[in-house]
Amino acid sequence: MSTAAVLDMDMGNTRIKWRLGNAASAGSCRYGDDWQALIAPGQRALARVRIASVAGAERTDQVRAYCRRRWQLEPELAACARRCLGVVHGYRQPHTMGVDRWLALLAGYHRRRRACLIVDCGSAVTIDIVDNDGLHRGGYIVPGMHLMRRALFRDTDAVKVVDSDLTLQVDPGDNTADAVNRGALLMVVGFVAEVHRRQLAQLGGLLDVLVSGGDGAGVSALLPLDNALCPDLVLDGLALALP
Repeated sequence: MSTAAVLDMDMGNTRIKWRLGNAASAGSCRYGDDWQALIAPGQRALARVRIASVAGAERTDQVRAYCRRRWQLEPELAACARRCLGVVHGYRQPHTMGVDRWLALLAGYHRRRRACLIVDCGSAVTIDIVDNDGLHRGGYIVPGMHLMRRALFRDTDAVKVVDSDLTLQVDPGDNTADAVNRGALLMVVGFVAEVHRRQLAQLGGLLDVLVSGGDGAGVSALLPLDNALCPDLVLDGLALALP
């Protein structure tokens, strides 16, 4: 019989990523899947549930209600703060920033204790900058690779490319699907590299690059600069913000 543990959940726009506190069990699922059966299967007792959600109120409430029914627990929801664990929020209105970005910032700075670019490659690609003193200097948001494909599919007559798995190819494509997929990947890689170049010139010294998100592995592998793939930054930050 499983023992009580802490369950952490990162609710993104398309997927739920979860991890038990001891990291012995983890997984992810899409909202269209049978997510109730896929989150912590077989875990009969929990001490706490912590949630980071950018999935919207309706989906968040569904997951919270499910946790109440299954484990008789009221989940704890993470929120942005003006300052936490040595990191000072750079937004004039911190609550307007996605909590996933904030938690990834906390985890990244806590891990390196110096200036970082925090890159999340999901439905959107986000980059946030934190300096050596823990000051969040703002960030960037652009469409992720799947959104780019869907925009071309929706708004053009001839570029009808369906979503597919990420491949580590950026040579020119000799068919429309490859041209779109490789172009989208190259746009993200170039975007990250250019932000790094500009911020390195402003901050000087070292600027670590930490990459996460569903498409993070491919971007990390192709970046023309040193970087670390950190797939669980949001979950790591959730544990730090709600100890």
